[in-house]
Amino acid sequence: GVTKENLNQALCYFKIEARGQSYTRAVQKDKAEKGLEALMKATYSAIFDYIVKRVNASITVKKKGSKSETGSGRRSKGGNSGSAFIGVLDIFGFESFKVNSFEQLCINYCNEALQQQFNLFVLKNEQDEYEQEGIKWSFISFPDNQDALDLIWKKGYGILNILDDQCRAPGTTDKTFANDLYQKLTGKPRFEANFRQVGARQFGVFHYAGLVEYETDGFVEKNRDELPKEASDLLLSSSSAFVKELASIIKSTSAQDKPSSGRAKKNATVGGHFAKQLQELRAKIDLTSPHYVRCLKPNAQLVPDNFDPQMIVEQLRCAGVV
Repeated sequence: GVTKENLNQALCYFKIEARGQSYTRAVQKDKAEKGLEALMKATYSAIFDYIVKRVNASITVKKKGSKSETGSGRRSKGGNSGSAFIGVLDIFGFESFKVNSFEQLCINYCNEALQQQFNLFVLKNEQDEYEQEGIKWSFISFPDNQDALDLIWKKGYGILNILDDQCRAPGTTDKTFANDLYQKLTGKPRFEANFRQVGARQFGVFHYAGLVEYETDGFVEKNRDELPKEASDLLLSSSSAFVKELASIIKSTSAQDKPSSGRAKKNATVGGHFAKQLQELRAKIDLTSPHYVRCLKPNAQLVPDNFDPQMIVEQLRCAGVV
């Protein structure tokens, strides 16, 4: 749908406007590579959204006489919006590797949020119901991880909010991000930054499943992940209808991440977009009646009739069950 020459032009050059005239300048090699990575990620995300929409459209039961389909074959906005649905959510596994970076922080933030939702629904709400009905039982205490959620995403001092501020300021690096973390978060609950970690530009977060150390290297660039305007324009000019549709999905996602009118214009960040999607997911779960299934791996060899107690306990601990 696009030519090799146009792709090269979109990734390796950019235009600037000055005094009513347009000038073309070459992009530095490292920025061109980052632009290519951003294009690949944006396209992959758009394809995923496209497939989900197609699957949802194919399995949705249409009421007789409803006008849920337009003449172009697209589903109208009002079609079946009030229908009941069954959703399956495959929750991220808690991640703690030898080297943990921005991706692990996002995944573990999601785990923290969904673990809190699990605790509130399964433990707190059920025990409140027992109390109302006068049922005798032994109270089950469970930890509150709100302070961990605040540490990662709270306006004013959350790790991802500090990272967003760094990404929007000129001349910032992973080093300035790390220094800002140490200045603002040292002494906060769930945060760790000892002499060794500060020297290596690392920090620790005490998650519900345990301590995880994160490397700050790459945080700033991974959070920016800016898609060049020339690259998105290239997709919109494609001769392929499918590529054009992917471009429109990318454009609409970018528009949703922008702040409402009347507020200062800010570039969307990966962390901000992730947090927004997580908040929307939690709001949707709150409107449902969830049922949870805990899956445990019995052994690392993936063989039958082999039960590794230590491995099972470790998974239960990471799940917040023990």
